[in-house]
Order: sequence, then C-alpha cells, then structure tokens
Amino acid sequence: MKLLSWNCRGLGNPRTVRELHQLVKEKSPQVVFLSETKCNRERVEMVRNRLGFVNSFVVNSLGRSGGLAMIWNENLNASLFSYSRHHISLMIKSEEEGREWHLTGFYGDPALERRKNCWDILCLLRPDRTCPWLCMGDFNELVSNEEKMGGAERPFFQMESFREALDECELGDLGYVGSSFTWCNKREWRDFIKERLDRVLGNSAWQSLFDSTIVNVLPVENLDHTPLLVSCFNQQDELYAHKRLFRYEAFWSKKQESKDIIQRAWAVVSGGQNRLQNVQKALKNCMQQLQAWAKSSRGNHQHLV
Repeated sequence: MKLLSWNCRGLGNPRTVRELHQLVKEKSPQVVFLSETKCNRERVEMVRNRLGFVNSFVVNSLGRSGGLAMIWNENLNASLFSYSRHHISLMIKSEEEGREWHLTGFYGDPALERRKNCWDILCLLRPDRTCPWLCMGDFNELVSNEEKMGGAERPFFQMESFREALDECELGDLGYVGSSFTWCNKREWRDFIKERLDRVLGNSAWQSLFDSTIVNVLPVENLDHTPLLVSCFNQQDELYAHKRLFRYEAFWSKKQESKDIIQRAWAVVSGGQNRLQNVQKALKNCMQQLQAWAKSSRGNHQHLV
C-alpha cells in the first residue's frame, strides 16, 4: 500500500500538475491526498483523469484559498467517512489484512486564530482505539522548535496546543526518511526559513495492521512544500516484492508440452460459482506448472530461440 500526501499550492499551475503526474507515474500510490488545491471539483476531476484514477472526493476552495482532494485507485475498497474544510476521511477495507482502517487527510488552518478549531476537529475524528488510524497532511504547526530553522522561535503555547491534540487523539509521529523539513519560504540569507509542517501520524492499532510504515520526504522543484510518500507493508508483501516476476516466453508456444500444461491447468479448476476465483486459481496453477516445466527442460530450449 502506498499513499501520497502533498500541499500542492494550487492545481491551476500546469507545472504543478506535470510534477504531480510524474510523482504518480514513478511512485504508483493507491491514494493521493492534496491540500490547497485552490480550485473547484471540475478542475480536480480533470487532473484526476489525467493521473489515471477513477475515484475522488473534493472540498472546493473558497475563492483562491484552501481546497482539498482525496483521490484513490478503483481497486481500493474505500468509502467516504466525513469531511470539512480541513479534512477528508475515508474508511478503507483491507482484504489482505481482513480489517477496516481509517484514513484522514488533514490541513491545518494557516491562520493562528483559527488553528485551535482545527485541533478540535481532529479530536472529533478519532475513531475507536481498536480501529487503525492513519492521519497525514499539512498541519501548519510544529511540535518543537527543533523542527524549525531560521526566523523567530515558535511560541510554546502554540506548539503545546498541537501536542495536546495529538495526545488526546493517541496519534504518534511515524517519522520520516529524507529531509528534516517539508516547507521553506523560498527566500534568501537571513530571511530564509525551513520548517517541518507536513507529517504522517498513526495510532497504536495502526502499528499492528502493518509490520512497517515508511514515510519518504520527496524532493520537489519550484514549490515550497515537499510531498510525503507513505509505504505500508507486511513481511509477506516484502518477500513477494523481491520474487522474480513470471514472464511467458514466446517460444513456449512452439512446444506441445506447454500447450498441454495450459490446457490441463484450466481444466482442473473449471466449474464452480465464483468465476473470478476460478480464473485466479487457473492462472496460478498454470504459472507454477510452466515454471517447473521450463526449469526441468531449460537445456532443451536453446535451439528454439
């Protein structure tokens, strides 16, 4: 499972859309959460179609400010749970793990006077502690001044309010790989500031759902916020990823043995009510038998190449 979170600072910029398209092409996330889209649903859906996704939910911007979008793969069993100007939440059913889990894309208000209302919303979103919960996005806040370089120090009370909300929600930071900072003001010399405003959080139940969750801070050109790529996997997924891919060799079609193997593999699983499972079993059976046959007779194939 891969998820991408990014404060894109407006989808009206063609360069931003091109960079987003390249990120999706290279990283292949199943879910993309975008904040500060600065556009309406029609524009987001145009971008969604270009990215090759089918499903989305959009919170329209207010004029040229705000705007959220959650975009997900058609194969993902997900449904909308709740939304506001500051969040979109999905309930996702994981067939591999056999459990439902909660995904929230969050955007903290850039205006300090409205930040406390955001933390109230975050606390209301907390599911039952037995439900795995992943929360990602641009929170527009720090937990300590160690997450800041340059400029004046962040007031203690401001960060404390954020920390208290995380404690109440029982959310822990899932760390990061890459740069310590996710935002910079693009200024120079003494005016240059970098901060860690974007992060990925999870509750204790999330830790039991996946063996490992890795958050990569990705490099980006021209924009002030960096995207976050969240990779979640179990040990069996990691082992599967390292297995050699099966490929059907064209010259096998010249061998009667391969034709017989394919015919037998499909005949064994014929019948039954679940046609999809029958197809999956036939493909797996066929693959295993062809692999065994190719390995045992590898030396006899050379003259056919």
